[in-house]
Amino acid sequence: MESVENLEKELQEKIDEMSPKGSLFEAINYFDDEQLDEFYRNMTREQAIFCLIEATKAGYRRGAYKLEECEAISKAFRVIGC
Repeated sequence: MESVENLEKELQEKIDEMSPKGSLFEAINYFDDEQLDEFYRNMTREQAIFCLIEATKAGYRRGAYKLEECEAISKAFRVIGC
């Protein structure tokens, strides 16, 4: 029985590793801070527009933004020249 418990524990650890660390606007998942920073640094015009649309939707749904989302919105406006 112990081997089944170990397998269950290992499986849960693998699932946890595959789960995103966070999400921007409930639409853009990231797995670590480096990936999130890379997204900010390399944001394209299309991604910026997507962020603005998803930010608007998320703001409507929940009425508030997380700090990471505020940065994404700010960067998106700079990328598209607003």
